[in-house]
Amino acid sequence: MVKQTIDILSGYILEDEPRLTLRQLCDACAVRAEYIIELVDEGFIEPSGVERAHWCFNGVTVRRVQKAKRLQHDLGVNLAGVALAIELIDEIEFLRARLDRM
Repeated sequence: MVKQTIDILSGYILEDEPRLTLRQLCDACAVRAEYIIELVDEGFIEPSGVERAHWCFNGVTVRRVQKAKRLQHDLGVNLAGVALAIELIDEIEFLRARLDRM
C-alpha cells in the first residue's frame, strides 16, 4: 500500500478594507498584542476605531507588521528605525512602480 500525502495551503486574503481585529492581526503575524500596541503607539500602524476593543486593521497592516518583525528580528532594528526603514522602502517601491509606468 502506498501512502499519499496531501499538502493543504491556508492563508488570509489581504484587503484594504478594515477587517482584522487585534487578535486576528496577532494571529496572522504570529506576534503578541503588546507588540501591535507598541507599533500603534509608535505611529507605525494605524487602526480604525478609538478603543483597543474596537480596533480593526486592513490587509496592508499585515504586511507592514511582518516587515517590522523581520527588520527587528533579522537586523536588531529598534521601532523608530523600523518606521524609518519601512517608510524608505515604501518610497522606493512607489518610485519603482512610477518608473515602470513610464
